[in-house]
Amino acid sequence: MSETKAVEVKGIKRYPNNYEAEQSLLCCLLIDGVVAGQVIPDIKEDYFYNSRHKKIFNACRDLFNKNQSIDVITVNDQMTHTKTSDINIMEYLIELTSAVPSAANYGEYVSILHRDMVLRKLITAANGIIEDAYASTDERASLDAAEKAIFEITSTTHRGDLVHISEVSSKLLNKLDQMGKDKSQFKGLSTHFPRFDRLTNGLQKGNLIILAARPSVGKTSFALNIVSNIIAKGESDKVIAIFSLEMPAEQLVQRLHATNTNVSLGHIKDGNVDENEQNELWVAHTNASECKIYIDDTSLISPGAIFSKCRRLASQEKKIDLIIIDYLQLMEAGNEDGKRSRSENRQAEITGISRMMKILAMQMNCPVIVLSQMSRSIEQRDDKTPKLADLRESGAIEQDADIVLFLSREHEDDTKKGEYNVILDVAKHRNGGLDSIRLYWTGANVRFIEHQDQSAIIRLPVAKSSKPKYEN
Repeated sequence: MSETKAVEVKGIKRYPNNYEAEQSLLCCLLIDGVVAGQVIPDIKEDYFYNSRHKKIFNACRDLFNKNQSIDVITVNDQMTHTKTSDINIMEYLIELTSAVPSAANYGEYVSILHRDMVLRKLITAANGIIEDAYASTDERASLDAAEKAIFEITSTTHRGDLVHISEVSSKLLNKLDQMGKDKSQFKGLSTHFPRFDRLTNGLQKGNLIILAARPSVGKTSFALNIVSNIIAKGESDKVIAIFSLEMPAEQLVQRLHATNTNVSLGHIKDGNVDENEQNELWVAHTNASECKIYIDDTSLISPGAIFSKCRRLASQEKKIDLIIIDYLQLMEAGNEDGKRSRSENRQAEITGISRMMKILAMQMNCPVIVLSQMSRSIEQRDDKTPKLADLRESGAIEQDADIVLFLSREHEDDTKKGEYNVILDVAKHRNGGLDSIRLYWTGANVRFIEHQDQSAIIRLPVAKSSKPKYEN
């Protein structure tokens, strides 16, 4: 069988295709009834380059969908009925049946057609990128469109299929056996908060984690503490993308360094550090620099722009281990091309953004932590214990999330203190249990640690005589 590649004949380039492989696969469909069930559900007409072969395949697919036999007679009749036949089609169908002696190698023919189809799509996308580049006046929009076109080709190369339950069950038993030998083998990304990691088995790939809290309770700090823990543990192979829509990148780094040193955030902000603190900060800088942590502090960023930047990072680093977005309600509604959406209301926009964040987690194959505001209704209650209904524009967010986390102060009157207890409530956990974990907050170093005392949590409401005071 001839090798398939884009060749130049007398100055004319031809799209990648393999005429013989197309004939051979059609022959397999015509001579072996079993092959149709293995092939037709997984491929489309664009696997074929020859227009005549496309029509024959479509006829085979129509017959398969009607649960009818596929052979020379039925295919010819179907093509006649749909007016896609030509004057010599019957002779050609008979000729096809002798293309290969058996259907044993149909899988190889499918692989060849799949390869050529991907190459053709790549050439088409590249041509479109070139044409757009010539006419474009917006380099960022052109880059985003180019990345999206290439990524779509990549994301469609996997062909799913129905599998027998025994195959899935065997994989599960094998996984359990391996976990028995090594408990950490299938653990997700560790946050290095021990109780939380035991509950969730780490942050799992493809999961959307919503982290919500009232203003100044510490949702940004908690998310950054996860990053700080990863830095402190020397996990320099982890690729992390942080999108900060509210806080400049420099302020994020200030917090990371304060958490991973004994230098207070106030000293770092004021530049009031002594020689020992400077040495500590230099060590923190060195440790952070060895990690693959990337920060984007673009305000009013759209889901489409986040997709584009994450694709670029995944292409550069070959993976992404964690994406953090701070925060959902500051995102600009838009489609995946980055164009602004014109929704009828903000709740509809949030619904679309929330859904895109779940798709982002699935496509990037990593956990995505999205910070979220809470509804003002919680401020009207004496009991400040968060509930799922307290999520701002809660319906879609709650539905799309795999895990919903809430942070709240154990004692509301502790707001004036620099150190106090904060409760992490796991309010939704699609694949596990729920729990409340007591954390200890140290304001000077914007640091959370799990409290040694995990006894019964008793939340005290704010005293009637005092007013809530939010910290910056």
